[in-house]
Amino acid sequence: MTNRSANATIKGYFYQFDHTILQILQATSNKSTVVIEGIEDIDIEDGGESVLVQCKYYEGTEYNHSKIKEAVIQMLQHYHKAGLFEQQQLRYRLYGHYKSGQDKLKSNFDLAFLKEHFLTYTDTDKDKVKTQQQEHKRLKISDEQLVHFQKLLEININAPSYDDQQTLIMALLKKQIPSCQQEDAEAFYYPNSINVIQGLAVMPNVSDRNITKAKFLTTIDRKEIVFSRWLHQKFGDEHYAKTIKRRHFKFAGTKVPSASRIFVIDTTGEFDVSKITSLLANLGKRFSHVEHKSTPQKDRFCPYVILRDLPSQDLVALLNNLLRQGIKLEDGYPFKGADFHPTYLAASPTKENLIQLKFIPDLEQIKPLVTALDGSYVEIFDFFKSAPVAAKFIPTGTPYHAIKIPSTYLIKETF
Repeated sequence: MTNRSANATIKGYFYQFDHTILQILQATSNKSTVVIEGIEDIDIEDGGESVLVQCKYYEGTEYNHSKIKEAVIQMLQHYHKAGLFEQQQLRYRLYGHYKSGQDKLKSNFDLAFLKEHFLTYTDTDKDKVKTQQQEHKRLKISDEQLVHFQKLLEININAPSYDDQQTLIMALLKKQIPSCQQEDAEAFYYPNSINVIQGLAVMPNVSDRNITKAKFLTTIDRKEIVFSRWLHQKFGDEHYAKTIKRRHFKFAGTKVPSASRIFVIDTTGEFDVSKITSLLANLGKRFSHVEHKSTPQKDRFCPYVILRDLPSQDLVALLNNLLRQGIKLEDGYPFKGADFHPTYLAASPTKENLIQLKFIPDLEQIKPLVTALDGSYVEIFDFFKSAPVAAKFIPTGTPYHAIKIPSTYLIKETF
């Protein structure tokens, strides 16, 4: 599959996810339910009405009846299998966006049109002999029953574009989630919505693929996201970095509040002394106080760093490189061969010694350090790739944020 075809396919999947989100948000009752039948189908129960929906997105394709023939046949097969016919109330909806050609389908097409363009097809047998088939005849569905099926069938090939549908979703998120602004909708609630729908779509049992509007809104109403491969495919590194920044590092005004921030950074498989030096230099500058002539001692602070699973020779090379760059640092060892002293590392920078980075030697030293930081506000930010820091290393009551990252150097874009 070419990149262009792959991108179109992925966009089509997200259009279907978006349509499911839209149906949930537009539901009339919080008790309304959506059941995701598969990657393309959803079953909506809203206000006593049940609708089976198939959603297609062809932004680069002209509409032709053949594009939806298979879907119409599948819906007729479902109607036949239900076996209720005149008593059946389940409605069928085909929902799609096309580049052009919508004028080929009239809204009031008759039974003959339905048979000719949507239910007639060519079949090839094992001897490669082609014959024309009609699905309604194969299923032995009468014209009377077919008329009833047509009344239950709704075809909308003038569905909104990908971008227009997303605009509708953002407006509904802002309306239905208290205090939700446009930036919140884009950065948190919409990605959360995609996560919820994608998570339901892959459940093996249909009984596990349903959600009410009330539960959906409750589930997405949080300002953190689990960035799945689907979201990464859709939004990419730049959006994810902005999301992390908005969630964790957006402060009122331009001044960074005083705090003892501990950054746990996973460098597994990516250690590059030049890149990590640049990353840490930016981190030290961003999360250290700005020194002025009249800066009081209590307002001086700088960040703490742990580099997970970094070999000692690489750490030495990194520290030497940081020193060559003019960055003052501390590692908690007062002299060569000394034991680690958490109180030594916990001491604030001074006017005479403007330390910008403090290195914690290993995870076991987090708790002793936090104890030594008594009286200081402490936060821990754990940038991990496969698994976050084990709970045993995190002091009870200390604010802790586990942030999954696809690459070590993406962290630089989150400050």
